[in-house]
Amino acid sequence: MQYLSINEIKKQCNVDLDWDGDDEYLEMIGDAAEDTVSELIDCSLEELEAQNGELPSTVRHAMRMLVDYFYSQQRGSSGEAIEIPQSVFTLLKLYRNY
Repeated sequence: MQYLSINEIKKQCNVDLDWDGDDEYLEMIGDAAEDTVSELIDCSLEELEAQNGELPSTVRHAMRMLVDYFYSQQRGSSGEAIEIPQSVFTLLKLYRNY
């Protein structure tokens, strides 16, 4: 993970910051969230960061939302797969490379 910290992910997913039992999995979904956002905006996060001087907070928030989405799917709260929240797309459309 280049842009999200493990503590940031734990806070988003309501995981105890002192517990490290899921750290490897949380890092994996952090990587997946970063890759997914890059794909959704059709631009590398490094490019976006260079264009803006930093990664925009809306993009970082979309990544955190994706991490929570991926984590909740792993827990299988309802047993059904749910689509990525529309709010993720709303946050990212400002930065989509058309």
